[in-house]
Amino acid sequence: MKTAAKRTSKAIMVAEKDRAIVLSAREHFLRDGFAGTSMDAIAKSAGVSVKTIYGHFANKEELFSKVMVAACTDHLLSSELPSDSVLAEQFAWFREATQRGLMEAGREYLRHLLSEEQLALYRVVTRDADRFPDLGKHYHKNIARGRTGILVTYLRSVARKKSWARRDATQDAALYEALLRAGIYEEVLHGLVAANSETIKMHVRSASKTMWKVLTSNRE
Repeated sequence: MKTAAKRTSKAIMVAEKDRAIVLSAREHFLRDGFAGTSMDAIAKSAGVSVKTIYGHFANKEELFSKVMVAACTDHLLSSELPSDSVLAEQFAWFREATQRGLMEAGREYLRHLLSEEQLALYRVVTRDADRFPDLGKHYHKNIARGRTGILVTYLRSVARKKSWARRDATQDAALYEALLRAGIYEEVLHGLVAANSETIKMHVRSASKTMWKVLTSNRE
């Protein structure tokens, strides 16, 4: 019993250090960029040694990847997509196989995509992508684990409830993402449009209407 308790206590301590390091790294990456952030600075802010950081993460790229995982999911340090039942509890629209449900899914997606943190992370990646090409790969990989994965899961659930056997949820999610991003993402990224609730609502209404027509045009 004592051995098990010690293992549990050690696991908690490791998780707490992971969390402190990731939170510190996120602050530095967003403020100073990837190239401008040093492991020494992260260690100092996290209250640990550089040796401790390398005991948890192989290199700065892996640490930045963990920061993106934390930012792209709803639970810090969780890289696993929740089950359908958990998503249904978290998002009321997940239970709706309707155009309204699709619209709410789109609003949730855009609210996350256009959040200050997500935009800041994207700017970090694009700023240093020429010097660190793997950053882009990490970014897209970790985005797919988060909101893109939720869209795929939701559209697969809709197809199942509607008995649309021939629909490909991955392709449908890619199309819906393209519709959601078109005409708003670049504008918000460059400060041409404010990402307020009304702007998002109007944009998603149009995108979801088009997407629902696509989904219902072939019901087999």
